[in-house]
Amino acid sequence: MATIKKQGKGYKITVSCGYDAQGRQRREHMTWVPDPGMSEAKIQKELQMQAARFEDKIRSGIVMDSRMKLETFTEKFMEDYAKVYLKPSTWFGYQQLIEPINAALGHIRLCDLKTSHINSFYKNLQEQGMRRTSTAQSKIDLGAYREGEGLSARKLAEMAGVSHGVVIAAERGQKISTESAEKIADAYEVKVGKLFEVYRDMEPLSQRTVLHYHRVLSVILAKAVQWGYINNNPAERAEKPKVKHKESPYLEEDEVRRMLDLLQREPIMWRTVITFDLFSGLRRGELLGLKWGDVDLDSQLLKVERTFNYTPGIGNYEGTTKTDSSQRPMKLSRSAVLLLLEYKAWQDEQRNKLGDAWKNDADRVFTTELGTPIQPSRLTKWFRDFIDRSGLPHVTVHSLRHTYASLLISDGVPLTVVSHQLGHSQTSTTANIYAHVIAAAEAKAQETIDNRFENYVNQAAGE
Repeated sequence: MATIKKQGKGYKITVSCGYDAQGRQRREHMTWVPDPGMSEAKIQKELQMQAARFEDKIRSGIVMDSRMKLETFTEKFMEDYAKVYLKPSTWFGYQQLIEPINAALGHIRLCDLKTSHINSFYKNLQEQGMRRTSTAQSKIDLGAYREGEGLSARKLAEMAGVSHGVVIAAERGQKISTESAEKIADAYEVKVGKLFEVYRDMEPLSQRTVLHYHRVLSVILAKAVQWGYINNNPAERAEKPKVKHKESPYLEEDEVRRMLDLLQREPIMWRTVITFDLFSGLRRGELLGLKWGDVDLDSQLLKVERTFNYTPGIGNYEGTTKTDSSQRPMKLSRSAVLLLLEYKAWQDEQRNKLGDAWKNDADRVFTTELGTPIQPSRLTKWFRDFIDRSGLPHVTVHSLRHTYASLLISDGVPLTVVSHQLGHSQTSTTANIYAHVIAAAEAKAQETIDNRFENYVNQAAGE
């Protein structure tokens, strides 16, 4: 039989669970807090129902140990759920955010975790100095220092365990991660402070970042409810940050034409992958995951079935698409087909020229000159450098997807078609992301009507 005791603004419900191996009685507890304004009669009625439900869960073995600390449960969540069911990139993102969550709230038992604790955590995240990022910049001539040690840049990169590009960036005075700076200093067997100035980002976390923490904590606690550790999710009632909708950057039509003109001067390997992304609207992982078996050039059809990604700690991997609806057939434009035909001829030429040195065993569409996969980060970096020297607005590889969608919407392509091409599970997702483009297209449509019937309206007004 459950016992009920008034405790602060709520009620503590206790149910006996028998005895443990040492003969001590085991009890499970839950706290229920009535909504403000509830009458005494309603409180007592609901309290009896809460106690009965809790006792049923105890008897059926659903309720687990609510005294487990949040830190212990997050470890269980990551091991039993995240590692098994989430994509590697999502798992890595959770791992990054869980560390600060555990530092602030991990010591609290699940049964004692309150919405007020979570609200305080969110408030603390937005205070100055809460960012965990820092960068390092050379304070000496690193190139001269390296030459004085009799090392080449590639040899230093090998010794430090960083990329050749990181060494070059550091020697040019560009900011690099503190982790890379420490590795370079270790390779020289000196303290990092001798070579680099370390800068810590003291800006408060943005509300968008805090919202990421909220979403992760909400998922973790929802799973604690589902698994029977707690009865309700305290994150559901937390004051989550209000984030303004941020319009996705994209290129206007004249900027697209300029970009395509500039790409003609670039190596075919880069020119084709960027142009095809613009012509197809694929996500970066979908683009790099394409294989020639997915492409039917005669029928102008493309099947999106997998992705190729990189996650720190895991490396490169071939994965599934973002959602089930992301696996989709696509009709290719004639321009996209001609682009692939030219690219395939170049790839065949490379294969014949290199012979056994050609490494495209996976038969990927987009490869390096040697046939190896194009690394996702390398594509991102090349496009960033291209944009920097082109004078075009600052956009990313993902912006090409937004540009593709914006051009379709502006030309009056039905939203259901655009949504399918993008691989969105719902048309509403497309409508929300491209609301500003849709509004501009609607305004343009009204302007067209006005222009077409302007003379009629003027004549009618004159009469």
